[in-house]
Amino acid sequence: MVEVERMKHPYTGLYYYCLNLATYLEKFHGDEFDFTFFKYPGTNLPAHLKTKTRNFVDKTYLYKDHAYDLWHGTWQLTKYVPKGKIKFVYTIHDLNFLYTDKAELKKKRLLQQIQERIDRADVITTISQYVKSDIEKHLNTRGKPVEVIYNGVELKEFPDFDSPKFRPERPFLFALGTVLYKKHFHVLPSLLPGTDFDLVVGGIHPDKNYIKQIREEAKKYGVEDRVHLIGPVSDEEKYWYLTRMEAFLFPSISEGFGLPPIEAMLAGKPVFLSTLTSLPEIGGPVAYYFENFEPTHMREVLQKGLEDYQKNKRAEEIKKWAGRFSWENAVQGYTDVYKQALGLNIDQNKKNRKRKVTAIIPTLNEEQNIEGALASVKWADEIIVLDSLSGDRTIELARKHGAKILSRKFDDFSSQKNYAIEQAENDWIFVLDADERISLPLQKEILDTLNLENDTIAYWIPRVNYIGKQRIRFSGWQNDKCIRLFNRKFAKYDGSLVHEEIAPQGKTGKLKNKLIHFTYRDFDHFKQKAELYSTLKAKEWLKKGRKYSLFSQCVDACYRFIKHYIIGLGFLDGITGFKLAVNYMKSVWKRHEKLKKFQQENESH
Repeated sequence: MVEVERMKHPYTGLYYYCLNLATYLEKFHGDEFDFTFFKYPGTNLPAHLKTKTRNFVDKTYLYKDHAYDLWHGTWQLTKYVPKGKIKFVYTIHDLNFLYTDKAELKKKRLLQQIQERIDRADVITTISQYVKSDIEKHLNTRGKPVEVIYNGVELKEFPDFDSPKFRPERPFLFALGTVLYKKHFHVLPSLLPGTDFDLVVGGIHPDKNYIKQIREEAKKYGVEDRVHLIGPVSDEEKYWYLTRMEAFLFPSISEGFGLPPIEAMLAGKPVFLSTLTSLPEIGGPVAYYFENFEPTHMREVLQKGLEDYQKNKRAEEIKKWAGRFSWENAVQGYTDVYKQALGLNIDQNKKNRKRKVTAIIPTLNEEQNIEGALASVKWADEIIVLDSLSGDRTIELARKHGAKILSRKFDDFSSQKNYAIEQAENDWIFVLDADERISLPLQKEILDTLNLENDTIAYWIPRVNYIGKQRIRFSGWQNDKCIRLFNRKFAKYDGSLVHEEIAPQGKTGKLKNKLIHFTYRDFDHFKQKAELYSTLKAKEWLKKGRKYSLFSQCVDACYRFIKHYIIGLGFLDGITGFKLAVNYMKSVWKRHEKLKKFQQENESH
């Protein structure tokens, strides 16, 4: 569970942080982790993300340890700290309140709140080395790891947009951020005398007194007609201003990271910062710095900086520096921390493992699934993709990820898998279908199990099933389990043409964590699979000598509906449970129809 509750404040740094964190975690690591995003009521996230809307009791009674394996609190003063044994990753953006005019008692109370969350955390993350130093100076981390993960920054491009709320008539300087004293925007009007520039300041106005202070400074320097406080700007407007401005100004005195300057750098523009808090770390050698806020000094820095930018053509150098702050890098940092909190160290486990294991993934036209499946088994010592002559990019993608490729024309599921098992380098086998994923807790349990020395030769694994995005909690699927981890010396597939199972010849065990199965994309996908399964099942019946009977067809089909909808409590899955039961009934009916057809064909010959 990743908390994105601060999205309740649009157009702020935390809003974009949460939105991008959710989007890119799912994009780059959605096949490795089962993410849910904890959001404020009414907040919109991309429709493909799985979300949980917070309710009024969550501030005092949050989820217990059985609900999620890990909770990521993404703001230092979060009110949502999990109970129980859930691993807790805690992100601190800054301690900026220490450098304000807040009462000392208030500062002490805020530090205590953060300390309580540190005490609960398993791993602490922060967004700059400056903030890490601040944390270690003012708080007790109890020896817990504090990892620096720089924010990702992206500049959304809208090259065809040309309708800003305010269009400057002169060349202009631009500043962007929540318009509060800590951003120090009131020092900027002093830059305008002796220049032809306008000053445009974008951002929300939570403090009317500070807006008044900026206007008074503009009047003091006789530039009130050239200072424009335009309020919040859309992504389209931000792109318009950043790509047309002469320079970006950000003289903040209290900054944990500094997202707007990086956005300006991505546009290849010169950026002028204060030397305070994290800004030198973020701006690096490609930014220009105000050493103090004395007007003459600031004007000199601006003039020389603009001359240097033009003379030495700094745009590409600036863009290259900003490129290091990518969301791909950021979410890789967070997922590494998640693994750290969960106690996962794949490479070390591989090195020390007592039992080597081969993972086998059977495929047929699985280009949409294969990369996620391969990510799920990258802990294995050998990975085999057994392909049934796919016509898409399945083999190309599998080879790209270093899997061993076996190609074999499909006859039935048991024969396919037994063939691959025989080709494996190792006796211990894990079979994963391309539409299945191994959660990190299950992965850790598998790795721990492979280090045991006992006489268990196969392990049952419980499985949770989805149709599309909906988890099916009942409908007869609630007790679904299968043997996927086994020693091939004592186990192989039982020869069934469909719904094949491992037939173990020895002691079996059971793992606790569940395999995630994206069973069907939708009910059209169900029907496609049912077509193949009904054919294989009918052939299996014919091989065993079963004869077609209309009575059996009616009884079997009706019983299958009752089994899933009533006995299996499918009615608790709502309309999806009903549709699932109906489709199972139709699938069973079709098996008998095909048995009749095959039987008639045999008799005619």
